Amino acid sequence: MRLYRTRFCLFWIFILLSSGLKAQTEYRWLSRPHAIKSLDSLLHQAPSMALKADFYPHGFLDSLLLIPAKSRQSIDSISLEKKIQFLAQSFFEDLTFGNPRPSFKFQGYVFELRKNEIGQLLHSYLEKQSVVNLVKYLNESSFEVKTLLTILQSKQDSVMNPSKLAQLTLSINHYRWLHHIRKNKVVSVVNIPAAQLKVYQGNQIALRMKVVVGRPARPTRVLTAQIKNIIINPNWYVPRSIATEELLPEIQKNIRYFYASHLDLLDRNNQLVDAKTVNWKALSKNYFPYTFRQKTGVWNTLGILKIPFENPYRLYLHDTSEKKLFSSSKRFFSHGCIRLEDPIRFGKMLLGPNSRAMDTLKIEGPYYNIPSKWIKVNKPAPLIIWYNLIDFDEKGEVVYLENVYK
Repeated sequence: MRLYRTRFCLFWIFILLSSGLKAQTEYRWLSRPHAIKSLDSLLHQAPSMALKADFYPHGFLDSLLLIPAKSRQSIDSISLEKKIQFLAQSFFEDLTFGNPRPSFKFQGYVFELRKNEIGQLLHSYLEKQSVVNLVKYLNESSFEVKTLLTILQSKQDSVMNPSKLAQLTLSINHYRWLHHIRKNKVVSVVNIPAAQLKVYQGNQIALRMKVVVGRPARPTRVLTAQIKNIIINPNWYVPRSIATEELLPEIQKNIRYFYASHLDLLDRNNQLVDAKTVNWKALSKNYFPYTFRQKTGVWNTLGILKIPFENPYRLYLHDTSEKKLFSSSKRFFSHGCIRLEDPIRFGKMLLGPNSRAMDTLKIEGPYYNIPSKWIKVNKPAPLIIWYNLIDFDEKGEVVYLENVYK
């Protein structure tokens, strides 16, 4: 047993020593002074790429380049090599993932940042002595990033509104992140200021539609989530704030409003209550032991389709009975949820092979009190709701948006 342990230890000592010798003899950067010079130049140019130069403490590179090549042999090569590699990795990760990246109030879907890919790319381009070409590749892979960088670089020698410059820089980095995470997957993105939904398949926009989002007093929250189900002919369980602040006062004026709104009244045990037996005048915002449930149908506030997703704000995507709102250029009318211009088309895209259940659905169909039906989404369907003040229209032109939630 002792002999086995001794051999095992000797084996690992040999591996570690071999690794150390290899590390001491392989200097990817130090053996390529031209690549170090290129990296140093690129770091100085960081602001023209929407990155801050002070992200990268590269003063030691400036000093290193002033030292004659023969004198560099006395430097701690292993330590220096690691330092240069770390600096380069940070810079190229920022060119890929953005810095800063979008922040979200809630992350129900965590997107993987594939840092190993950056290391592999950097190694490949370094072998060819072309780290400048890697910068070009990363900055031109995304249409949005390439377009906005062109604008940024054209404005650097002129006077530009500081807030507009800050937003341009921020958006470039956010689109870098979006470009990376939408590779090889379908991602649905709602941009709140644009009041628009886009479904990306890689770099292609597979679907685009108008949406109605939250009014400034009841804003839609920024988040990431995963769509797992859709609901055909959903009931609407009216949020308490809407029930007591908006519906109750109308019902107290005239009970007919209750019936005209196609509502059910549920008690605390979720049992139906006859509205005629209720003393409506005794109810208030502070005393309301009921829940309103709107029957399914084309008049339903959620329309004929609801797309739920896990989040702490009770937000979801849905059809709507108020189609006229989509004709407005400023679509900030909801209580926070997101109303879809073409919910059936979006639902079919999410369901893929399971979309047959929706083939007979029509927005104008004569639906009345039909039981709700849940359908599972087979593939992961990530959703991003973000707040980006720069977007692109159908022609690919840049659109600067109003900050409605300022």
